Amino acid sequence: MAERVDSVGGSDRISSLPDPIICHILSFLPIKDAVKTSILSPRWRYLFASSISILDFNSCLSHMSSPTENDNNFLNFVDILFSNPKQLSLDCLRVNDHWVRKDGIPRGENYSRLNRWICAALWCGVKEIDANLMFEYTYTLPSLLFTCQTLVTLKLNINCDLKVPANVHLPNLKTLHFAYSEFLDGGSVLRLISSCPVLENLESIHCEFRNISELNIHKLSLKRLVLDFGELYVGSHRGFNVIEINAPNLVYFRYVDGMAEGYTLSEMKSLERTHIEITLTDSEDLERAANLLQGVCNVQSLYLAIEDDSKTLFLAPLDPMLAFNNLVELEFRNYLNDDWQGTWILEFLHCMPNLKTLVLDLLNLSVDLPTGSRFEQLLVFDLCVVNGKYIGRLQVTAYNGASVFVI
Repeated sequence: MAERVDSVGGSDRISSLPDPIICHILSFLPIKDAVKTSILSPRWRYLFASSISILDFNSCLSHMSSPTENDNNFLNFVDILFSNPKQLSLDCLRVNDHWVRKDGIPRGENYSRLNRWICAALWCGVKEIDANLMFEYTYTLPSLLFTCQTLVTLKLNINCDLKVPANVHLPNLKTLHFAYSEFLDGGSVLRLISSCPVLENLESIHCEFRNISELNIHKLSLKRLVLDFGELYVGSHRGFNVIEINAPNLVYFRYVDGMAEGYTLSEMKSLERTHIEITLTDSEDLERAANLLQGVCNVQSLYLAIEDDSKTLFLAPLDPMLAFNNLVELEFRNYLNDDWQGTWILEFLHCMPNLKTLVLDLLNLSVDLPTGSRFEQLLVFDLCVVNGKYIGRLQVTAYNGASVFVI
């Protein structure tokens, strides 16, 4: 390259740069273009490997049912890339198993191949692994993944029994996300959480925990917590029936579930936003719902959606101890019935002396309310005034998304 440029009176300034600067320049190129520079000269042969900071299967593989030539070339390239992990400077590995299930590719062999790549990434000091593996229930992650010293972010969307080794230790992990997994040893998830001393972000989405009666999360460093069980509470598929959370520095909390039998939540003085979607199935859930809301009473912004199959919550008096003194924003959504449209919502709002924004999403409300109707009067005259003060913003939305009132 240098000789060709010199022949026209120029100079090869790029090749005269130090390797780290060249690698930084190459990092701005797509992987396939960075690899092409390996033919320029012996010096350039492996420089591209040090330039790759993110290896993303999602952007490099097709979604065809049969492997394409480009798919095979990419997989062979990954084999070559990880054959010498010392050359790599990888920060993030995003893998999926779409290619494993393609016609003509033996699954067992390629899941082993996938594990070799994950291990190679761990050996070269990767900071983030995002694995989306949904097509093989018997798949087992390499145990090295659970003892990596460099991992900061671990995201596992894996449709299988997630086995956590006894020696799990992730000293630098700050974000842990797992979804659609089943923990046959439910206690292992608690062991996994406790092995992350600086964990700040924990997300569990549609996961089942077997052989465990209580979910205990004790983590002072935790700032963001998501527990989304969807419909798994039906038939107790989520596994446990008591939830205990000791995370006093929590800033964000999302909880989607039926009602557990018991809640113990530490005082969360730093809580800014909470998103709660709950389903009440019997009269006993009334007290449980009150305990849950009491646990997040320090929140500043609350999204609350309630499906009251028991038809008891909105007919019973509110707990007199319930108070949301810091709450300035409330979005409330009702499910199935309109029982709450009586005095319940007014009593609930009186628990929020500093409320400034109220959004009501009413799934069963007709947009053709007659002017002067009792419900309209409640909204305009009562909801706008809480504890003698006007709410700064009131929005009422009907089931079809149309805004009935915006004040």
